[in-house]
Amino acid sequence: MKLAAALLLATACLSARAQAPIVLDGQYSLRTDEMSLEIIGNRVCFAPDKAQWGRLPRPAASHDAWFCFSNDGQARRLLRVPARQADNCGWQARARIVIDTYQAYTEQGDGNDMARLASVVKVAQPNAIACE
Repeated sequence: MKLAAALLLATACLSARAQAPIVLDGQYSLRTDEMSLEIIGNRVCFAPDKAQWGRLPRPAASHDAWFCFSNDGQARRLLRVPARQADNCGWQARARIVIDTYQAYTEQGDGNDMARLASVVKVAQPNAIACE
């Protein structure tokens, strides 16, 4: 039984690494308001355009497709996310990105999909997110 579980885990890990790169257009955001920090954490996330949701290896769901980057520090550098400022609640910008791994969050409760940002094809000037 333990061997079967180990083989299943190894297969899942290999399939996650063997994913072909996926190019996506959409918007990144880094939200620093209290509620976002509590729910998502201090992470850069990405919402692909709706027409591209089918490119993601995730089960069909009734909610919008979005994910955060597993390599957050590198994602901030590649996307040129500005440093946190006291007069806004984060940053957002349109971008075309390439991800090379994607892990869908399929559990119940709080959590979100994660992806590794491989490269940025283009990114617009960031806009500040106003605090509400």
